[in-house]
Amino acid sequence: MEPARNRSTTQAARPYGTAGWLLFALFAFRVVAQPLSLVVDIGLPAFESWHSATLPYGVLLASQLLILAALGWTNYRFSIGAVEPRRSIGLVASTLGGIYFAAMAARLVLGLTVFSHSRWFASPIPTVFHLVLATWLLGYGRFHRTFTADRSSDR
Repeated sequence: MEPARNRSTTQAARPYGTAGWLLFALFAFRVVAQPLSLVVDIGLPAFESWHSATLPYGVLLASQLLILAALGWTNYRFSIGAVEPRRSIGLVASTLGGIYFAAMAARLVLGLTVFSHSRWFASPIPTVFHLVLATWLLGYGRFHRTFTADRSSDR
């Protein structure tokens, strides 16, 4: 049985769902575009440009599909107002999201400057999509931090 939700929290969750779906769509585009670049010449960057070769493509694709499933489920729950905010989740998600975003922003800047010779740093497309995922995590954390009903306790 689900706990009773505050009406204002339910309404507040929906815009986070909308933003989450936008970020989901951007990441889904990335997942679809990479293999599509092998079979269709519609101006997409080359297959190799979509990843930094840290993981074999099969492992990368499987992890991306799992990420999309998790984002989709969570975005759906936001869209219907079924997310119960918890301060501890917000703090963890915000902290991890901030570290992730800062690391990927640094990777992007370093890849465009001093480490342009290193493929991992000099792969801007995957780095940009890591920034998309970090942004999603920051939004998720913000919701949980902002809409926790009782900030002195964590349900």
